[in-house]
Order: sequence, then structure tokens, then C-alpha cells
Amino acid sequence: MKNPKCMLGVIIGAVIVLGACEKQSADMAFDRLDPDFGGLQGGKSVRVLGDNIRLDIGYSVLFGQQISPQVSIESEKALIAVTPRTIDPGRVDVVVRTDDGSVFRINEGFQYVNQAGNLLDEPEKP
Repeated sequence: MKNPKCMLGVIIGAVIVLGACEKQSADMAFDRLDPDFGGLQGGKSVRVLGDNIRLDIGYSVLFGQQISPQVSIESEKALIAVTPRTIDPGRVDVVVRTDDGSVFRINEGFQYVNQAGNLLDEPEKP
């Protein structure tokens, strides 16, 4: 080695360049559904929206205690989940579980509505 200081400068420079090239991975998150309501009969496709959704793993989505019969990845910003059937109307937590073991909860993220054939009727006024 003719000049150890020069070699040290090259090594430090290489570490800095490689460090700058390393892509920082942001945390995955889920925060809302669109639409955030649907009928008791289930079968409605809803978008589970978030950020930095990984495209290389699988997902399951629970609406309350019921698991979605079908989940697919739309993009790095959304999953598509089909709502399962339920008996009781009201708000439920939505839980997203990943194949790598992560769990995300959207508190009261979806509301089941008893539509009972009243889709076109005006709401009753008190």
C-alpha cells in the first residue's frame, strides 16, 4: 500500500455512496375503507386503503369476526376485499393480517346496514 490515507478515503467514499443508494422502506399502514358501509348479505367489494402495501405477500381481511372470502392486491395503496355475510347491523373493526405476521386494525372501519329492500325509500323523519 503506497498511501494508506488515500485508500481510507476511497473506502469511506464507497460506504457513503452505497449508503445513499440504499432505499429506505416506509412502514406499511391501513387507515380506511371505500366504501365504508354495505349490506348484511355481504358480497360487496371494498377498497382497504393504506400506504406502502407490499406486493410480495398475501393478506387476509376480517370484518368483525368474519373473514373476507376474497382479498386481492390492487396497488401499493389498496387491497380489494369482498365483505362477508353477517347477521347484525352496525360498525365492526376491520383487521388486516399479512402472511409475514403483521396485523393492522381499523377501529369501527366498516358499517353493516340492514337494507331490507328499502334502497329507494326516503328515510323516515322523526
